[in-house]
Amino acid sequence: MTKNLKLILLAVILLAGIMAMYAGYSFVKNRQTLGLHKGPSIGVVQMEELAKLNPSYGDYEQAKQELAQLQAQYEVEQKALNTKSMMQAEQLKALSQSTDVTDSVNIELKTKVTAKENEMNAQLAEKRKELMNKYMAEAKSTPSESDLEIVNLQLDLFTYLRRIPVNPEAKAKVDAERSAKEARLKELLAAKAPEQGRDFTSIQARINEELAPVVEAGQKELNDYAASLQQELMAKRDEMMQAKAQDIMTNTQLPEAAKWNSEWSQRLHDKEAEVEALHEAILEDIRMRVSVVAKEQSLDLVVIDQISNIKGLDITDAVKATYLAQ
Repeated sequence: MTKNLKLILLAVILLAGIMAMYAGYSFVKNRQTLGLHKGPSIGVVQMEELAKLNPSYGDYEQAKQELAQLQAQYEVEQKALNTKSMMQAEQLKALSQSTDVTDSVNIELKTKVTAKENEMNAQLAEKRKELMNKYMAEAKSTPSESDLEIVNLQLDLFTYLRRIPVNPEAKAKVDAERSAKEARLKELLAAKAPEQGRDFTSIQARINEELAPVVEAGQKELNDYAASLQQELMAKRDEMMQAKAQDIMTNTQLPEAAKWNSEWSQRLHDKEAEVEALHEAILEDIRMRVSVVAKEQSLDLVVIDQISNIKGLDITDAVKATYLAQ
């Protein structure tokens, strides 16, 4: 009996509480209905509390976190790419200012042209020697040491193919050597007797005349070879520079800027759209529930407490009840 009595008393208390809540809402409703409350009937809701009860709220919060993580990742990657881009630009600038490749190509050019020049001049020297022996034998004159030195100097100055300098330093060296040889030749010729000089000059003139077309053809061949080789080696230098530049860009591993920005913009846009869609769905669900409760309570207007200091009937619990009843 005692246990049953306690249950009956508990039921009476709960019933009394429900009747009191109903009486309170009815009082407000009746006041608004009877015109005892001047102005529009206003309700207030706590949006943050209601939003947390929505079944999609967890998905919404997760989507917001994912968006924040994406934005943070974007900023980190963007900073890293900017650093890599600056490093790449500095390396490419250093490469463009370096003379290592050009110097290497110039050395190769000089070596090959000099080898070709020496080969052709050796052939000319042999031909000149044959002619000298022939005409000296006809003149029945034996050349002295000074005659041979004169022959060699004239060979360098007038018969040899002219050396092609590959840079200003080489040109200066060639010019200095030529000046020294011209001075020595002038000295030797001045020391010879007039009669000997005339005979020797006559022989030299005949030799030079006979060798002139050979020298001209050889000089053209050497010039053409040097020009062709230089063009070939400059192309080789450009290829080496391009290869080095490509290595720098490959090692830097920079993505295509336009593609990278486009992909990131799309990822951020998609996630922002997802967050916005979830947020709007939650708001729309709350609006529908508030509308139903507002109609039941005969409210003309419902405002959010965070954005208004207007006093009104707080219907947050009533709206909550619609979620709890599910």
